[in-house]
Amino acid sequence: MNCPKCKNQIKSENINVSKDYCLCNTCGSTFKISELINPNNDGKFDIKNNPKGTWYKREGNNIIIGASTKSWIAFFIVPFMVVWSGGSLGGIYGSQIYNGEFDPFISLFGLPFLIGSIIFWSLAVMTIAGKTEIIIDNNGGKIFTGFRNIGITKYFNWNEISDVREEKQFFTFPGSGGGSIKLEGSKRITFARFLNEPKRYYIFKALQTLKYKGNTEGHYV
Repeated sequence: MNCPKCKNQIKSENINVSKDYCLCNTCGSTFKISELINPNNDGKFDIKNNPKGTWYKREGNNIIIGASTKSWIAFFIVPFMVVWSGGSLGGIYGSQIYNGEFDPFISLFGLPFLIGSIIFWSLAVMTIAGKTEIIIDNNGGKIFTGFRNIGITKYFNWNEISDVREEKQFFTFPGSGGGSIKLEGSKRITFARFLNEPKRYYIFKALQTLKYKGNTEGHYV
């Protein structure tokens, strides 16, 4: 993050996330991290007022926020994949199974089509019934993106996170708006590429609230 006065970058060792405090060595100014992250925040965001397709709940000491990755693009990608996989894989491998013969050359030729089908069917499933879900406790949590229990899980520690922000992406998934959420710290965690703008914004604001302002009981996470 940069100093709002002199515009120079603030060194990471001068950022104290737990105390919501940072110091600019260049001009000597001090600021609250929450003010730098979201200086126009008017306090109207309500984590419990989640839009359609998102959720917020508590299970024991955990806070769970998430969003469905369902998208209108499913009406296009699913029929396309039926034709793609049915034509390519059916013609290459189906004919061999039907005739009871195995051709190594044709089978190797079909591998790119097989790999492509797996990738695009994974995307198709995400547009039908996928989700992005974050399970959070006082120390940190995990971010899951996938279908039911099949997918990718990323772990983070609050003490290692210095910034929560949105970013535009060069690669855009159809229907998502081309954005993502990033947790910056000792390592960079990028997620929420499958979410449309309203869902992604809710997840982004919820994480900021939990990180910098505490949970709904008023305690800092």
